[in-house]
Amino acid sequence: MNLAEILVYTDIRQLHQIANHYGCECNPHSKNDLITTLLANLRHRNTIQAQVEMLTSVEMHFLLQMLLDKRTLFTMEDLLAKANVALGAEGEKTAEEARLLIANSLKRGWLFPAKGKTGGQYQCPQDLREPYLQAWLKLCKGDGAAAAEPAVYRDEGTAMCDDLYQFLRFLGQEPIPLTADGGMYKRYQSQLFRFFSVAEEPLPPQKWRFGYGLHFDLYPDRFSLLYDYCYFQRWIEEAPGRLQISEKGREQLEEPFTDQVHHELVRFWLRLYKRAIPNLPMIVQLIPVMTGGGWIPQRWIADILLPWLKPFYYDEPVNILHNRILKMMVHLGLLKVGQREDGEWLYAHTPLCHTWLKAYNGFADSTILLK
Repeated sequence: MNLAEILVYTDIRQLHQIANHYGCECNPHSKNDLITTLLANLRHRNTIQAQVEMLTSVEMHFLLQMLLDKRTLFTMEDLLAKANVALGAEGEKTAEEARLLIANSLKRGWLFPAKGKTGGQYQCPQDLREPYLQAWLKLCKGDGAAAAEPAVYRDEGTAMCDDLYQFLRFLGQEPIPLTADGGMYKRYQSQLFRFFSVAEEPLPPQKWRFGYGLHFDLYPDRFSLLYDYCYFQRWIEEAPGRLQISEKGREQLEEPFTDQVHHELVRFWLRLYKRAIPNLPMIVQLIPVMTGGGWIPQRWIADILLPWLKPFYYDEPVNILHNRILKMMVHLGLLKVGQREDGEWLYAHTPLCHTWLKAYNGFADSTILLK
């Protein structure tokens, strides 16, 4: 629902709270006057920009999670989860602070109790989402935010799906022996990777590498995700001492490639990595907002997003942003990447990113834990 519809059904006490917060001058005894005044104030571009400029990092983080979540209704549990993610990035995490974030959002007119709903459901006005996003973007943009298109760039498109089928065909020839650790021998990995569209090398021995999949400690990033997706779909089977394609995997090889396979692979990545990166649904949707229709430098992306990422054990925020998010979005065909003459990496979103993220809501999807 839009703001005008919501205000009609809002309790007059909340209308008074919002009016007091914004310093509105109106007849406090007339609900109609309150609604008219609030509509004029809350939707005004200057009001929105002023609100965004005075928010703390935690408050902005919480607001962005609401704005980018495509659900029309939130439970109190949904809102508390968002508040805890926002507070966690600052090293604070208390129930009282989380509830204060929600209370302030009600006072600012970002959240309203849903009409006719029981059990404490809330809604964010649809027509306020885009103006607040654009106000945040305007606040963030500086001289280094935009960049010219690089002379050469890489768009991997559906290459990851192509390599997924290459992997299944490779296993379809014969089972692959496994090491005592449960991984493919490196000579088999090297042989397989030669068929791939995007080159990777077998991993050297790793001491601290976990949290992003079943065999993340044994395989390089891109192949690890492909392997886990095939395992999750039960297209491959780990038998004692060997890896083999399953009957379901053979059936998949007979099926023609569809966009749905690609979309489900992207969805799997988000669900798998979300446990280690709770902010992933927000960040994956923010990056296309930041790129707009052009190219942006990695340095600017890092300046904006790193404060909202926290370490995951051994994995520092810089590595999470570069290798777990940006690099994987390129591999999945969501971003294209190029390099300037000065060595700065540049990113732009792809048509797939625009269409897929428009329909998909990562906030509502559960995480996947393979081990």
